[in-house]
Amino acid sequence: MRWFADSPLASFIRVFGAGVLGWVLINADTLKIHPALVIGLVSALPIIINWLNPEYKNYGKGHQE
Repeated sequence: MRWFADSPLASFIRVFGAGVLGWVLINADTLKIHPALVIGLVSALPIIINWLNPEYKNYGKGHQE
């Protein structure tokens, strides 16, 4: 998963994903998605990104015990 930290394509995917999440937040009621589910997923996003980032040392791919 090193490419997730270094690749321009991965950077594009992260930015595009953030835009899609923003759109989902704006349209959650139209899409019949419960707001609590959307807010929970969006708030967990930084944890998922850190877990995938090999340079992040607290937990995830870069963690060493």
